[in-house]
Amino acid sequence: MDNISPRFAVAHAAQQTLMTIPFTLINTGQCHASSSEIVIDSMAVPATSNPLTHNKPLYNRAHYFSPTAQHSETVWIKFLDVSVPSGQPPVNITTFAGGHALNTWVKVSQCAVSGGERIALINPNNNTTQWFSTSNAQHIKAQIIMTTAFETDEFDVMPYVDIIGHIDDIVATFPKGVMGQINPNYIPDGSGLRFNLTQKARDKGPEFCAYKHGEQWHTATSAMALDTTQSSISSADILQPNSVALYFYEAIT
Repeated sequence: MDNISPRFAVAHAAQQTLMTIPFTLINTGQCHASSSEIVIDSMAVPATSNPLTHNKPLYNRAHYFSPTAQHSETVWIKFLDVSVPSGQPPVNITTFAGGHALNTWVKVSQCAVSGGERIALINPNNNTTQWFSTSNAQHIKAQIIMTTAFETDEFDVMPYVDIIGHIDDIVATFPKGVMGQINPNYIPDGSGLRFNLTQKARDKGPEFCAYKHGEQWHTATSAMALDTTQSSISSADILQPNSVALYFYEAIT
């Protein structure tokens, strides 16, 4: 994104105030595990080392530990290798509970608190935190896409950012992650289908979009047909097949 920077569009709001905003982490590493769970965050002190997530905290992690709050971030995980040291039992992640094929993205729509301090992924095949029945997830190499907490002192007012695109296109465009949260509600196909944002939108905001067609980046203002009643958008022209878009808006969080 050398030619156009979406951050430049909101740089006028800079007031050097420390904020926490969502950052989509894309990283490859060994899974951290407790029993047969895949753990993405821990409240333990000291923090448990997690090479898969760079030990970064899950965005809005406090919601998981509240007895009344209902909140879940979408996480994508791709299992790359399940090799284990000689003499240890194999990891059966490709067969247990229906299994998950290697090198295929798995969409995880829910997480759960385990042991009072760990946030674990819920296996969509069995709706539990159990991903395998033998060995340990520390032997599983995976790639993960998740929304983490990101602190910045660059903006006093920072719009919310939805990242729109096919998972593979997003990873190819932002191999080290990008500010914002992936919108799982729509994959660009040029249809102009209306879909929901990840957050409820206010009726006043930047309504700004930076999008990539092929190798070129473009920008547009008020071009996504924002409906604040439904918090939904649509654009056949911008959201073409294989395009990636960053949509900036003011959110009610």
